[in-house]
Order: sequence, then structure tokens, then C-alpha cells
Amino acid sequence: MSSRFPEKADVPTIKAQQHLLQSQLKTLRLLISNLPSTLPAGFPDGPLRKYFTDVDIDPDEERWYLVDRAWTRVFQGTEEQQLALITSGPDGIGLLQHFFEWIAQQPGLAKYDGHYLTATKVYQVNELIIRV
Repeated sequence: MSSRFPEKADVPTIKAQQHLLQSQLKTLRLLISNLPSTLPAGFPDGPLRKYFTDVDIDPDEERWYLVDRAWTRVFQGTEEQQLALITSGPDGIGLLQHFFEWIAQQPGLAKYDGHYLTATKVYQVNELIIRV
């Protein structure tokens, strides 16, 4: 992307972190809407569907951990494997967008800088999409 992602110290308040997350989500929506129609379709049993649609929240668990757990299971591969996740259709990258938009609305995300940490993941997805 054209600008660097801000350091945590640059967005010290919850309101600033929420704004950052919403800004990254807006960019994600725009990037997804401009993806080429020739992208392969995601798989119904693929990792995006498997890990980013499991939205059962443990009441004793911080909301950020739901994001981190799913992210770790899906995006801890090579750059080539990560780029292969940028897919179309009902089982494609749109699932990730819906997950991020849903988690952004969850109470308790602000604890432990969850908005900022989630925004970092959205930014990383945006960077991947740009490289497709």
C-alpha cells in the first residue's frame, strides 16, 4: 500500500484504534470489489471457510484471541500459500472480510488493543490482495 502501517504508539486511544480498523476494513472492501473475475473460487472445505466462520466465542476468552487463532491456522504459510488464499466466490476472501467486520463489532475487542491488532491483520490481507 502507499503508506506504512502506524505503530501502536501512533494510535494510543481506543477511538483511534477503532478508526484505524474501520479505515483498513474500508480498504479491504474496496480491494475485494476490484479483484479480477478470473480468480479461482474458494473451496467449501477450505481454510477460510473452516477457520473464519467458526465464531463461537468462549466467554472467558478475549476477542482478539479468536482473530489470532484463526489467523495463525490459515496464514502461517509461505507467501505463495498466502496468495493462494485470495480466492473468489462464497468460500473466498469475502469470508475473511465478513469475519473482520463481525469481530470489529464485538464487545470486548478493545481489551488488550484488539482493535489495533485486528487492524494489523486486515492491513496484511490488504497487502496480499494488492500483490494478486
